[in-house]
Amino acid sequence: MASIQARHTRACALSRPWTTFEQARRGCTCAGGPTYYVVVRAGRRLHRERVGKNKQQAERALRKIGTQVDEGEYRPQANIRFAEWGRQWLASLRRPKESTRYSYESTIAHATGVFGDRVVRALSLDDVGRFLAYLAELQLAPSTQAKHLRVLGACLQAAVRHGYGARNPVRELDKSEKPNLERRESAYFETEELPRLFAEMDEGLHRTVCLAALKTGMRQGELLALLWSDVDLQESVIRVRRTRSRGHVDTPKNRERRDVDLTPDVVDLLGAWWGECGSPGDDNLVFPGAGKDGYVEPTWLLRELYAVMAQACIPRVGPTGERRTFHSFRHTFAKRALESGRQITWLSRHLGHSTLSVTTDVYGHWERAARKAEVAQMAGVFGV
Repeated sequence: MASIQARHTRACALSRPWTTFEQARRGCTCAGGPTYYVVVRAGRRLHRERVGKNKQQAERALRKIGTQVDEGEYRPQANIRFAEWGRQWLASLRRPKESTRYSYESTIAHATGVFGDRVVRALSLDDVGRFLAYLAELQLAPSTQAKHLRVLGACLQAAVRHGYGARNPVRELDKSEKPNLERRESAYFETEELPRLFAEMDEGLHRTVCLAALKTGMRQGELLALLWSDVDLQESVIRVRRTRSRGHVDTPKNRERRDVDLTPDVVDLLGAWWGECGSPGDDNLVFPGAGKDGYVEPTWLLRELYAVMAQACIPRVGPTGERRTFHSFRHTFAKRALESGRQITWLSRHLGHSTLSVTTDVYGHWERAARKAEVAQMAGVFGV
């Protein structure tokens, strides 16, 4: 048999810790109201499962647990501390990329520092609030805070599925309580800056990598992990099958393998580079580096880029107010593609975004500007 009981604080005027659901609000002076629990009697044992302060949620939880009891499927929630559950959850992830695992481990480490040895099923909205306050104290960007919150939400949702909690407090957050994500303008290179930039670059590895990034829109890690077996100059295509991040080679971001079609000038660029490299075999890197593992180091790429930008009198901060990096070549490719009339659906596939909404969120404003320019050309075409 299942029922709902209300837990009251010591400061409550009712002067007793527990009341029935019907009596919960009568004379209650608890801040925010009492906390509701679904109570299940199994033999001589009484199991209380915390729901929260929302009456409707308590009633839904009662119906769900009541059905489980009637069908003989009810299992009391087990007690497990967050630190232990965090370790178990990380170990249960199936073949995560190294960069993904590193990111998830960072989130669990932050959460463990905040929650300590608290039992998972006892975690509340207040605990999630303390977690967000801690991230803010670290002066993390809102986007980084939001990423940690998403990972924590996935971790706690898995705990609910495993019977370690009745609800996921992250899902109960109001929109106003979540990190405020302000859309940041992508940092790109102006069209008139590009000739000056590449005029200062010496022929060789750095210039070729930068040109390939600008004219294909590929990510830095995808270019640095590229093998000659991935490049088909006769078919004018690069097959993106891997990326390099944090010193590890893995599948591309979002596990999205894709083909990148090449323009004739990129085919000529890579063909000439293949000859300069001594006609290497298929298993060789397209852009070999001087490091002990044979890869180009991203720090070297950025250091060389900033040196050339200084020589060309191009500021590090772009027209959007954001600092420009090697990734700005990718943003520049997207901007010029949309301004020249390419469809945003094509751009999304070409860039390897997981969904079209990712592309529209980042680059949609450039597409709208291009559409307005097209509409302006319709002025006066009807002659009336």
